[in-house]
Amino acid sequence: MNAIPLAARPQRLPTRRYLGYGLGDFAFNFYWLPLQVFLLKYYTDVLGLDSGAAGIIVMICLIWDGLVDPLIGIVANKTRTRFGRYRPYMLFGAIPLAVTFSLVFLPVPFHDTALIVYALVTQLLFRTVYAAVNIPYGAMMASMTRDSMERNWLAGARMLFAFSGSAVVGYATPRLVAWLGVSNPDSAYFWSAAILSSLATLVIFASYGLTEERLEPVAEQQAHPPLSELLRMLARNTPFLQAAAAIALFGFASTVTSASLPYFVQYYMRGEPTMTGDLASMIPFVQMLAILPWTLISRYIGKRAAWIIGLLIATAALGVLNLFDRPDPTTVFVLVAMTAFGSAAIAVNFWSIVPDTVEYGEWRSGVRVEGFVFGLVTLIQKSALGLSSAFVGLYLVWIGYVPNQEQTPSTVEGLKVMFTLFPMFGMLASCAVMLFYRLDAGTHARLVAEVAARTPVRPAP
Repeated sequence: MNAIPLAARPQRLPTRRYLGYGLGDFAFNFYWLPLQVFLLKYYTDVLGLDSGAAGIIVMICLIWDGLVDPLIGIVANKTRTRFGRYRPYMLFGAIPLAVTFSLVFLPVPFHDTALIVYALVTQLLFRTVYAAVNIPYGAMMASMTRDSMERNWLAGARMLFAFSGSAVVGYATPRLVAWLGVSNPDSAYFWSAAILSSLATLVIFASYGLTEERLEPVAEQQAHPPLSELLRMLARNTPFLQAAAAIALFGFASTVTSASLPYFVQYYMRGEPTMTGDLASMIPFVQMLAILPWTLISRYIGKRAAWIIGLLIATAALGVLNLFDRPDPTTVFVLVAMTAFGSAAIAVNFWSIVPDTVEYGEWRSGVRVEGFVFGLVTLIQKSALGLSSAFVGLYLVWIGYVPNQEQTPSTVEGLKVMFTLFPMFGMLASCAVMLFYRLDAGTHARLVAEVAARTPVRPAP
């Protein structure tokens, strides 16, 4: 029996590395969740934008975000500093990220076209800076360890902290807005954003200090292929294509759920804004509790099976919710919690699957470009999220939604469909794609050993 090369053996990480990596996504969700849950409603009900225009603005900005991601990934791949390849982006990008986020919610005396331009420009600026910090952070996992199961634990830590951050900000945002709005309602969202982004900046600095990049290819000067060749390589990376398609379909489902939540609560459930905050906080809290179970389940039954089972649970819960006519709040909380529990399986496994596809691509082509892979997969993901946001905005127009007014019965029913049936379709389609995914732990370990045998890896100095 051949011995496993030293570079292919599991590399156990110290606890502080899991903590540091997880803290990064805790901070990023101080930005991500408010934009996913509250931004569209802020645009339509506070800023006064037409819902169709608001949805298209979010779509353009998310697609732009996705287009920038691969470029950031390529630049990050080529970066060489004494701080590492990816970590410097966190160190130097944290403060600009906080400033640009606050500008998105800055009250301005603009109307009509000028207001649309301001909303578009400020969000484009923020999402560009966000990509410049977040893409290197995501790619850093592949340089911390090559072991698939270690990555599963890193992904679990990342999602544990991500959901914790989402729970905190989901609970705090509507309450901060209400509290700050007592004295100055026009700037309540701006000061809430400033407070949240200041806290996120401190956490990003802590993440930078606690993480470490351990792996670098020996061939430091290896030339990176041109973009056309990179795309051809990925076109032959079947596991990557499958994972990207599955996350895009799930992204549609999750975006429609998040963006429609405030409308569903206010007009279908007739609940207070704090109910939106409670649900927005409960969802990531349940997902946080589900991280360890799904990490363990994935370890024993495989990432593909866990993905499919999780989405079937989430789909069943939404299906039951759709059968109710004006359910009581307790029923809504229970069924939404079940949806959150099921969808947590995707959060754990997706960010563990993507690095595996990096090694598959390296095994096939001999070239390792994790920054480009992470950038491209987020392009696909964010394009799907953008199209979903535009869909929500245009769907609101189609069902006759009018901000801050009593809605017609058909509009209210349309909000229920948007919150339940459309996410169900996206989740079931994601399951269908993952039925064909075949890169399991055993296959991955074998190809990593083969790559290590022909391309030695040394610890970075």
